[in-house]
Amino acid sequence: MLFGSRSSEHEISILTALQAISAMDSLAYDIMPVYLHPNGKFYVGKKLFEKSFYRQFASDQVEEVTLLPDPQSKGFVNLAKGQLLPVDLYFLCFHGQYGEDGCIQGLLELKRAAYTGSSLLATAVAMNKYICKLVVKEYGIPTLPHVRVRKEEALRSFRQCQEAIRATPGLTAWPLFVKPCQLGSSIGISIAKNERELQAALAKAFYYDNEVLIEPALTNFMEINIAVLGGDPPIASVVEIPKATGALLSYEDKYLRGGKKGSSQEGMAALSRVINPDIDPAIKNEITGYALKAFSALGCSGVGRFDFMVDLTDGKIYFNELNPIPGSLSFYLWEKSHPQLLYTEMINQMIQEAQKLRNAKLSLQQNLEFKALK
Repeated sequence: MLFGSRSSEHEISILTALQAISAMDSLAYDIMPVYLHPNGKFYVGKKLFEKSFYRQFASDQVEEVTLLPDPQSKGFVNLAKGQLLPVDLYFLCFHGQYGEDGCIQGLLELKRAAYTGSSLLATAVAMNKYICKLVVKEYGIPTLPHVRVRKEEALRSFRQCQEAIRATPGLTAWPLFVKPCQLGSSIGISIAKNERELQAALAKAFYYDNEVLIEPALTNFMEINIAVLGGDPPIASVVEIPKATGALLSYEDKYLRGGKKGSSQEGMAALSRVINPDIDPAIKNEITGYALKAFSALGCSGVGRFDFMVDLTDGKIYFNELNPIPGSLSFYLWEKSHPQLLYTEMINQMIQEAQKLRNAKLSLQQNLEFKALK
């Protein structure tokens, strides 16, 4: 079980991993939690099963291990002991940068290892909201008008960046929604209602990311999320409507209550939401179709959560973003689906799919003969 890393969503990754561990069939699997600390080191040990350990992390209570990109090294290596810790499959519970975005997937591809979730390409595309929108739009899935601004452009001329944003079709009216391109958990987002607020919103977003996405801020809308689980064929869960306490769905809305972390044991499952709401079946069906099409178009596997917005003024549906490794792995959506799919069974299906995908890759012919070097 791999989790942690150097992301602003670090602690949510820990919660998702602990949830998955508790849901796994311990009779079928020998589970080894492997924590990627923000310092860049991997750690193993029994203390990693304890939620309280991470707040006062002590390296002398765990053991450091290394993950080599060597296909012959079937697991983690404890260099201090010269010991191999064998691994059959890597179950990924990363969120955000340096884990959910293709970094770890690339290392595991070098190892030719089996791992859950989407491939390097799919995760990298999904984590860049701008690129992801371009791809799904190509497949006929509607998106809001949007533009990307890079920090280097803003540093050259903040004024020109603002003028370019305002000149983009669909972004000529206020308010505008501003968010980092490659972050999740509602970090660094803002709504700008005038030029001054736009400047502040860009500065805030650039604090977290070198690329920022700007699009219209719908004022009368409903957010609807849905999960898709890979398989032959992939299947979609019921939909949900998350609830925000303010104009934006914040990090606190998703993971905290009353300024405390008491309910954060639930991760994304703690978010106030209406699961399988009583809304127009045509909207549900359209969103389900878009999610399944996007899952296939992006080459996803494992479980992913697709977030859509419905403009209540005209009923139009827009793709918002894809979470390739969603918080809590969106297990709560499957428990309410018909037929019901319990968390343990969902994990089993993800593991089986990961093994099948690895076997398919290993079956490909590789020609490593030396012909050009003489």
